[in-house]
Amino acid sequence: MTRPLPTPRAPRALNAAPDVEACRTPLADLCADCDAVTLLPPLLPPGEGYLRHLCELDAPLAVFDLDDTLLDGDCSGMWMHWMAACGWIEDVEAFMALGDQQQIEYHAGTLDIHAHVAHLLSPLIGRHRDEVRREVDDFVEEMVMPRLLEGGISRLAEHGEAGHRTLIISASMHHLVGPIASRLTADGALATHPAFDDNGCFTGATTGIVTFREGKLAALDAWLAKADRNHRMPQTLWGYSDSHNDLPLLERVDHPHATQPDAPLRALAESRGWPVVDWRLSRQSD
Repeated sequence: MTRPLPTPRAPRALNAAPDVEACRTPLADLCADCDAVTLLPPLLPPGEGYLRHLCELDAPLAVFDLDDTLLDGDCSGMWMHWMAACGWIEDVEAFMALGDQQQIEYHAGTLDIHAHVAHLLSPLIGRHRDEVRREVDDFVEEMVMPRLLEGGISRLAEHGEAGHRTLIISASMHHLVGPIASRLTADGALATHPAFDDNGCFTGATTGIVTFREGKLAALDAWLAKADRNHRMPQTLWGYSDSHNDLPLLERVDHPHATQPDAPLRALAESRGWPVVDWRLSRQSD
């Protein structure tokens, strides 16, 4: 029995709007059976002898860190300066000094994430989520988008065009990461959620998983459990991060990548044969 030819249609990525066509890149081609955009080397896992399709429920998942991975910088630190410009911080010098100290502790692996999150949220206490969201939208357009690393954004797009689902997972707060992920058309964002009172105002507390170190892994596992219940459990996981703080996450995925890695992560990645990429190089050469 001859299988009828599929009705011609424009392929698109899983995370694209229905009217957005997926661009064919050197890493993508079309499936002859279902018109899906499929993955070609060098992203294809070594030894995998078949291509994933959009029509498969177990489409691979690519997980990206944000700060110093997709973004050339730290969005929380940039947001602190934005809040200061908004007049939301009383003692700007002391607030920034504590933020700088916490950055040093982060890179040293000694950061108290709960103290850090409390510090970041303190200027927002009592402010309505709509007021903050308006500022975040402007912040993303004016501060974040110009500092995205082209290589990272291209890799994110290539995963989407290949039929992979994509997540951005960050230790930064969800009221920042969510809008950035949406702007990049990722399939979702995993980050620490702020708590709100009955009037929709920030309380200064958090709710749910704090997505730092092992917390990122816990958030990812919770997302995967939900995907499994919906019969959409990915069979292959890709991961990208710059920091040794994300080692639990990178050890969880099938295909870890060290991106602009700090010294501890670079040494570990090289010893384990993980790919090491530096998307800042093209930015610096512009």
